[in-house]
Amino acid sequence: MLFRHELMPLSSFLALAGAVFAAAFAYGAIMPLLPELLAPLLSGAPTASLSWHAGAFAGIYMFAVVLFSPLWGAVSDRLGTKSILLLGLVGSALAAALLAVAQELWEAYLWRALQGVFASALLPVAASALAPIADTAERARKMAGLGAASLLGFFAAPSVSATLASRGLAAPVSSALSASAVVALGAFAVLAALFRAQAGRRPTAVMGAQLLPARFLGLNLLAYLGLGAFEVALPLAAPGPLGVDSVQVSLLFVECSLMMLVAQGALMWAAPFRAQFPKVLAASIASYCAGLLVLAYADSFGAALWAVGLVAASSGLLLPLIGFLATVEIGDRPGAALGRLTAAGSLGQAIGSISGGALYAQAGMSIFTTTAFVLGVGALAASPLPRWLRVSDR
Repeated sequence: MLFRHELMPLSSFLALAGAVFAAAFAYGAIMPLLPELLAPLLSGAPTASLSWHAGAFAGIYMFAVVLFSPLWGAVSDRLGTKSILLLGLVGSALAAALLAVAQELWEAYLWRALQGVFASALLPVAASALAPIADTAERARKMAGLGAASLLGFFAAPSVSATLASRGLAAPVSSALSASAVVALGAFAVLAALFRAQAGRRPTAVMGAQLLPARFLGLNLLAYLGLGAFEVALPLAAPGPLGVDSVQVSLLFVECSLMMLVAQGALMWAAPFRAQFPKVLAASIASYCAGLLVLAYADSFGAALWAVGLVAASSGLLLPLIGFLATVEIGDRPGAALGRLTAAGSLGQAIGSISGGALYAQAGMSIFTTTAFVLGVGALAASPLPRWLRVSDR
């Protein structure tokens, strides 16, 4: 049985957004410093080995999310979201602290995997806490808000790490990981205080709807697959076909983050028009593919700006739309359903990241054409057009 409430207090939503921000921050904080983290643990191994381990180090986190998101979601349906969110935040802080003091390569991999395990306890469970909101406009706003919080975490963490490194700290890796632990513990304190204040409250019970249709899993996998390939292949294409330097590449990623934030903000304000969201979903997929195709033929910084902006805006709409429309369809086990949705997205991102690097080495800029083709055809197969246009306003 699913419990419904009309609105979620702002304090409750901000606490959930803080948990999502902490999960994203923990993932991104160490990414700019991977060479500094791994090089001392590789005992003078060649550069190629360092590059391989950097990719594997990122991949093990994603695969941990793939494996454990459905499990944590199912557990939250039985035990409630509160205990799982608090456990995820404490575990995330602990894993970051252990990674900061790792002395062996296997230890670093173990603690990074543990970060993924506990992050998978935060992302789907926070989203499932929004599923009981009866007002679908309110639910749409909150889903877009969680997406923005996650994006802010991904965007802020590398900036904090780069700042720590640029200031010449003796241990920038430890400092970045300590910052991750502090953010997680801060979110834990806020959530714990909120849960104590709300103790004893219970919303009205209603019967749930149907289980999450498989097409949402396919769409989420494809959307994140495209992002994974895009994020890996874009820096590789920078010095060659695009002819841009490292500063311009950084600007492209800043543009990407800002455009996604703008798109998700627009979605929050467009919530009253939620009956049109299935059509917006179809349009977002089409423009996502168009942006990848434009990027495949870009040969200058200006052309890349247009292409990256289109990809970012489209994906910034697409991802929260999939999440919102999924909450309309799920029944009385939102944690399990959104856990599977998160797992599908993480699997897609992992596949996209791996294939993006490998295929760029073989096909160059055609990787963007190939990704657009896979995304477009896969989306059609996963969700035929009549289903896209089927409006549900439960």
